[in-house]
Amino acid sequence: MTIELRVPGARALVEPVAGGRLHQLFIEIDGLERPLLHAPDDPADHLARPLAGGCYPMAPWPNRIRDDAFEWRGRTFTIDNKREHALHGLVADRPWEVVARTGRVVELARDLGPGWPWEGRAWQRIELGARFLAMKIEVRSAREPFPAGCGWHPWFRRDVAGAEDASVTLHASRRYDLRDNLPTGATREVDREALLDGRPLGARRLDDCFAGFEPGKAVATVEWPRLRLQLAVQCRYPHVQVFTPPGALCIEPQTCAPDAFNLAARGLLDAGFAVAEPGRPVSLAARWSWEIPPAGGSV
Repeated sequence: MTIELRVPGARALVEPVAGGRLHQLFIEIDGLERPLLHAPDDPADHLARPLAGGCYPMAPWPNRIRDDAFEWRGRTFTIDNKREHALHGLVADRPWEVVARTGRVVELARDLGPGWPWEGRAWQRIELGARFLAMKIEVRSAREPFPAGCGWHPWFRRDVAGAEDASVTLHASRRYDLRDNLPTGATREVDREALLDGRPLGARRLDDCFAGFEPGKAVATVEWPRLRLQLAVQCRYPHVQVFTPPGALCIEPQTCAPDAFNLAARGLLDAGFAVAEPGRPVSLAARWSWEIPPAGGSV
């Protein structure tokens, strides 16, 4: 069942069965609907490749957990979601329940399932407005505290409205050092090559985590010749993973760095480690706002 959200100038398609994801966001440019996300024509194809299209939720952790294991309160827990380093949570390939719906808002939820050691649920709200898309996601504990994180993994197109490429500015001050594609916990000042500073992406390949965003300001700006998109994030420790495969762009807002549970066990709490407790969920809000320049002009 596809959920359609519609406002003048924009239309969003949400797929509850295919991981509760935003399948596509269409924005009207020059009188035509233009797709913003890299996604298959048939939403059912997400079931075969759940981590490769649209914008899907990541919970009860975002990104990766090293070697599928972490410690919590003196015990070691193993998580097997059948991917390297326990990748992208447990909910992107499972059906979600629609719990509320209007013409421009949908709320969805699902249990974290038997693959998670604690009883809990993931919940998200998606709202389409006049030149914005607002989302919120929560990890909720039913009975006892547990470590948690969440986020989204959008796959933006590079060729929006016929563009050859996208230009990205990332408003971050820190970048995590990596070992085996996972943060060591150390960070460094973002250098010009790593920081996406308004240049076209081209052949640059990143799979990196950034932090140090200025409160109240957008974390990233993405520009195509006929569209300017600003991405804002709200949580205690905003982090953004940037992944640039050929033909797509992923700017992934999340509450913590990859492998934050293991980093916290080493005392590195500023990587965004958080605990979901009954009545106190771990949550993240994001907002995509866009501008369309006059034909032949600039934003």
